Amino acid sequence: MYVNRVNKTAYCRQHFIEYFERKVKKTIRKYRMLGKTEHIVVAVSGGKDSMALLYFLWKMSKKNPGWRVSALIVDEGIRGYREYTIANFLRVNERLGVPYKIASFKEYFGMTLDEIVEEGRRRGLPYLPCAYCGVFRRYLLNKVAREMGGTVLATAHNMDDVVQTFIMNLAKDTLDKLARLAPVTGIASHEKFVRRIKPFIEVTEKETSIYALLNGLIEPEYHKCPYAEFNVRFKIRKMINELEEAQPGTKNSLLNSYLSIVRLLGEKRQVGEVKTCKICGEPSSHDVCRACQFRIGLGILEKGVYELKRGL
Repeated sequence: MYVNRVNKTAYCRQHFIEYFERKVKKTIRKYRMLGKTEHIVVAVSGGKDSMALLYFLWKMSKKNPGWRVSALIVDEGIRGYREYTIANFLRVNERLGVPYKIASFKEYFGMTLDEIVEEGRRRGLPYLPCAYCGVFRRYLLNKVAREMGGTVLATAHNMDDVVQTFIMNLAKDTLDKLARLAPVTGIASHEKFVRRIKPFIEVTEKETSIYALLNGLIEPEYHKCPYAEFNVRFKIRKMINELEEAQPGTKNSLLNSYLSIVRLLGEKRQVGEVKTCKICGEPSSHDVCRACQFRIGLGILEKGVYELKRGL
């Protein structure tokens, strides 16, 4: 039995699933995330959140004949972690039968994340593993989803994820990045940018975990990313969870505060001009996208490539 401490309601298995799915459907309608005809590419890691999202959208597609669902798995190449989550996806997908593609860092960048981290340290670069991972993952998700013919890219960011990132941006004074957290992003920003949606933005991490468990979507054994300890997010997460425990509804209030700020600032003002990377041709906020900047720094691309592309 699950007890929601905010609305003070207890749910059995059946009623929790109904509550969860009803809430996510309402979010999709509220933010007009999906039209009648969509090819929904779901960003899947094989973990609890993304598997819950894939299962939910697969289930909803049975009632919406205009929806086609595919899965996109990014294999960063993290030994002792990613092979287990991919195996979990494959196990569940034997039941769902969703078309999928696995895009690896090794295939697209010539190096696994483990190799990238090692090379970055050898060259004395100041970036943490999560910086490389985040940039390259976002790059591949957009590029490959577009290559798959996706009309929309669905990510499993839940309320906890968005609130944590919101606080991190406040702490770092990087409010210009807030637009990435919006329920829907990428509308008319660039012809190569696949519109992104976050159907789980109004449900908590605990709720998505329970939904995944009740539907047999994750293995009992938990595998933690070995690079997680380097990410300040986990300190923020602990702090917010303690606040939620002492004051139920804190996460929801923080989410509402974030959404209010987005409305006040306006998405266009936050996003700024979206350019085209002069090296790879992908959407970028700079002349050279962050992924190509990293590739140059790591020696994957020669520095002269940029000058060559500019015709200098």
